[in-house]
Amino acid sequence: MFFRVMYEIFVILLVITYAIVVFADPASHPRLTEEFMNQADVILISFLAAEYVIRLWLAKDKKKFVISNWFDLVAMIPLDHYFYLARFMRILRLVRILRASPFLWSMLKSKPMQRVIGVVTLIMLWSSGAIYLLEAGINENIVHFGDALWWSIVTTTTVGYGDISPVTTGGRIMATILMVTGIGTLGALTANFAHHWTEFQEGKGQTPEEHAHAEKKMRALQLQQVEQLTQKEYESMMKTIEELYRERNGEER
Repeated sequence: MFFRVMYEIFVILLVITYAIVVFADPASHPRLTEEFMNQADVILISFLAAEYVIRLWLAKDKKKFVISNWFDLVAMIPLDHYFYLARFMRILRLVRILRASPFLWSMLKSKPMQRVIGVVTLIMLWSSGAIYLLEAGINENIVHFGDALWWSIVTTTTVGYGDISPVTTGGRIMATILMVTGIGTLGALTANFAHHWTEFQEGKGQTPEEHAHAEKKMRALQLQQVEQLTQKEYESMMKTIEELYRERNGEER
């Protein structure tokens, strides 16, 4: 359990770090040279290759594993020396790192998390666009859209660094709206994140079929006191027992 949690944390930090490096402007970062990026790609490809080999070794049906994980092989192709393919391949590897974390990948596919992330993203883009239109050319601290986006994030989180402050009436109204809604919005995001983490830890390592089978067994155990059952509970118990019986007979056959 400890090593599993540490692995998930390592992959999350790796995703964040690699995303920053990939989308950073090399002109603004003299150390992010092409040589440095190539070395980082070699290390990353080595990590992905080792992770792929381990999963292949543990797979029961290796042929099916290779076919179903073709994307992993494509992302490991070292085509970074071709300038036009370098950025594209690095984005593929970023997606590949996400897939290396069962927690992150399942979270991105979770419908509740998708809705919450969608709402947060919409609010960020709306407020950034509005503050850029209201403040650009008037506020010397907001020159690019990135400045407006940074202000929106800081204001929504109620951190308030003070490096960018609205000077127009409309900008201050936007700030008030973000500060009032920011706590609830981020609270919903962190709550869903924590809930998904708990669910993932409780059901990790199980296929959907195994998870459903375990739930049915749990329901059967909860209904052991037959003399205390209502008619509805009794019918539910009998239905569960019949499903377990059919599943067991199917497995034995």
